[in-house]
Amino acid sequence: MTNYCFVKEAGLKREWPGGWVMKWEVAKKTNSNLLFMEMNSTDVEGWLGNEDVSGSVQLVFEIPAFTDSFNLKGLTYKTKGLSIINNYGGSDTKKEYLTGDIKIIKRLDKVLINSSINLITKKPNTKQQFILTNNPVQSFTFEQYQEYMNKQDSIGDLEKDEMVNTMTEAISTRDSIWEIENNRVKDSLKQHPYTGTFRFWVSDIDKAGYSRTTYSITKDSFIIKEGPYDFIYLAKNYSKDSIYFKRALTQSEKILLDNIEQRLESDTLKESYTNFCIMDGLILSFSFESAKFTKDVTISNYYNESIANVVGFINKLAPKKYKI
Repeated sequence: MTNYCFVKEAGLKREWPGGWVMKWEVAKKTNSNLLFMEMNSTDVEGWLGNEDVSGSVQLVFEIPAFTDSFNLKGLTYKTKGLSIINNYGGSDTKKEYLTGDIKIIKRLDKVLINSSINLITKKPNTKQQFILTNNPVQSFTFEQYQEYMNKQDSIGDLEKDEMVNTMTEAISTRDSIWEIENNRVKDSLKQHPYTGTFRFWVSDIDKAGYSRTTYSITKDSFIIKEGPYDFIYLAKNYSKDSIYFKRALTQSEKILLDNIEQRLESDTLKESYTNFCIMDGLILSFSFESAKFTKDVTISNYYNESIANVVGFINKLAPKKYKI
């Protein structure tokens, strides 16, 4: 997440200069303030599995006490009172640059930030920016900051404990790590069932071409994506996918979608239908979700009437190039 906070009457007592500023390095200090500006790769759409956007940044400005506003112009890595770490571009040797300006404004109990900050690395080439216009930031006293960080640590500890307990339970009910992974989606749906309107997605897998086409249908939209066939080829929101077609559903198409939902709910579909006489060929993976049911079906060169109706519906929506 992106995080900004302003800490009054606080300064830095660094143990490891050049590293991430930790809460125990923040000390009470009269006539001094701290401004934290942080971001990480989860802010970027499609960040998961994408090495190009993987990383994190922290800037901490130690500035003197002021009444109305404070300006820092011509920022560089050598700006006095600045602690910075930029993990974008990896930890290997790289050239790093910082440019820009920042203005901190006090208005009664509020603290506002105006900034135009650029962080650039070379080899690899990356660029991050903090562009803010009168953005309010959280403001703490030193004591409030320490209390807030302690609460965040407590939340983190609870999440770790929950993860350990969940993994322990999963291992005790499954025979192997492979089985845990293989049943991950089903186990998750049992604990957090989908409660929205009917939707489904289909992957048309081309093993020989190392690719696949994904069709995503919701109550009001139809999207076609193309991407690689690899270890997570069934992911409906894969960062390596590219959208090639998108449109809204008409009212008559929404009615057809409702009919498909009603039929699938009553059908007793198996998880897999395979014609073992044919290698590769047409392989389709379906995932249906609604508040009433969830079903995952893989078809490999096999005819099933219910699935044929779904494919027919997709072909009515898709351009000629993308018909199954």
